[in-house]
Amino acid sequence: MARNLYDVGDRRPDETDSWLNEKQENRARVVPIGLLLIALALAVGGALLVLPILPAAGVSSKTAIMPTSISDEFTLCDDIKGDACVLATDAYAWRGRRYHLSDISAPSETDAKCPLEAAHARKGRAALLTMMNGGAFEAQPDPADADPSARILLRDNVSLGQLMILKGYVKPWSHDPIDWCAG
Repeated sequence: MARNLYDVGDRRPDETDSWLNEKQENRARVVPIGLLLIALALAVGGALLVLPILPAAGVSSKTAIMPTSISDEFTLCDDIKGDACVLATDAYAWRGRRYHLSDISAPSETDAKCPLEAAHARKGRAALLTMMNGGAFEAQPDPADADPSARILLRDNVSLGQLMILKGYVKPWSHDPIDWCAG
């Protein structure tokens, strides 16, 4: 069957004067449909195996963690495995995991260097408990902290850590150690 007067690339008619440059057409090989379906199934299966391993496109692992709304009733405790309890002035346990407030530096009750620091830590721990039991709040991962347990606690877009700073129980987070015994 003739396609046109000239084949692609020819500039002049065929010199054999054959009718409309008819040439023997080669049959294209047809790939069996079954082979195509098997190849497609293997590709889909491979993609499903690899997909959970790959990170989400354009989303870092820190931003993938969504804020958690917490409305549980908290208590004081010393066990990290607690369901909802305040461990220290800057730490709490929730559903079996330990978290810490990343926007504050707090006095330590267990490693206190003086009785004043221990007393200050007890007051701060009680204040954090009261604030956490004041209603539902969000626990957001801190994008500036590499620790996955670092959280910023927000109620109505106000940081509970910042409220504790304003009330004098803690200080803004700092790399430098703070002397809580100085008064």
